[in-house]
Amino acid sequence: MASEITILFVAAKGKSVLERWVARVGDTVTHESVGADAPDDSFDVVLTLTPDDAAAVHAGTLDVSVGFMRGTIKMAGDFGALLRALPKLRGPLQIA
Repeated sequence: MASEITILFVAAKGKSVLERWVARVGDTVTHESVGADAPDDSFDVVLTLTPDDAAAVHAGTLDVSVGFMRGTIKMAGDFGALLRALPKLRGPLQIA
């Protein structure tokens, strides 16, 4: 993958944001918590999901691409970047 893709995950219940973390996808994939002060437009893709889906993604029982195709994970941003990153987002997403 030529350049790094940044994906913001937002776990929300209604309008309340409960958790935010970022995945940086390049030759490797890293995950880290991110504060509420980081503007959503500083990321290539923003994925919004429920707290239950976030827990399943963390555990590796819900693949991000499956949640996206089911419509339980919503996206905003660069769709092409998301498609390039999805193959690398398989398995448990552990946050540093």
